[in-house]
Amino acid sequence: MKPQHDVELTEKQKEEIDEIALQRIRAMNSDEFLCQDIDKKIHAMGESVKAYFKTRLTFHTKASKK
Repeated sequence: MKPQHDVELTEKQKEEIDEIALQRIRAMNSDEFLCQDIDKKIHAMGESVKAYFKTRLTFHTKASKK
């Protein structure tokens, strides 16, 4: 059984989710309103897309600390 985040997404979907994850990382350091707006987008996503978002958010969080 595949984990939820392994559900096939198109490259375009992956790029869009990756950009949202980057926006969330940037916003955490600057603008609470923007964070809330991004969180609303995340909340509206399907579960498999949310799972992929979480993996990208974790990746970018780690990368931003280097």
